[in-house]
Amino acid sequence: MLRARPVLYTSKLAEYSQLLLALGMWRVQDAGDWQVFDSGNGKVGLQGVLPGEQDGTAALGFEIRDAPIFVRRTLADGTHAELVDSGHGPTARVIAPDGFTFLADPVVDTPSAAPATSPLTVVQLWSAPDVGEAEKVLADIGARPVAGRPDAPTLFHAKNGGLTAARLGEGFGVELGFKYDGDLTALAAQLAAAGVPASLDGDVVVVQNPHGGTLRIVDSLEF
Repeated sequence: MLRARPVLYTSKLAEYSQLLLALGMWRVQDAGDWQVFDSGNGKVGLQGVLPGEQDGTAALGFEIRDAPIFVRRTLADGTHAELVDSGHGPTARVIAPDGFTFLADPVVDTPSAAPATSPLTVVQLWSAPDVGEAEKVLADIGARPVAGRPDAPTLFHAKNGGLTAARLGEGFGVELGFKYDGDLTALAAQLAAAGVPASLDGDVVVVQNPHGGTLRIVDSLEF
């Protein structure tokens, strides 16, 4: 299995939880400073941290079923991966050719409060100096490209939910976004009613995150 599950590091755990719940996600893990929310199409992990340099940052992340098998297949496809001890079972660490690393953690099976269908899809936006290299890494871990606009970043679909896009950047960075298959006007109103600052800008809902930045929610595959 492969599921997108970015991690947000935040000293504002309660505020971020409120935002994700207002979007229609549901909490599937609650271990105090570590919480996981499910959208039905990808997950988001919140890691509580003290205010400081890491606060407000995001990390690329995935969930997998069997770390040794994942590492073996990723190595066979040409990207370096290794087993590491994450403190909660064997975890796979993927190392891109340029040295960028991310984790693929073992999934924790929890009772699901998922609705029959969900319009919300988690999107990870990975900025890298070499987009082609990043896209090969995503293909090597088992994600599959989704057809989109030729001049837009290619989105890769994880088999068990969520999307990841590699886009050109001067350095490395990861941002969280969402795709919404529904009425964006109604979503913006839903967020505002829940006390989450949000506005509709053309065909994008722009949400103010707890750290003062913005979170984009779109209804297409163009980021």
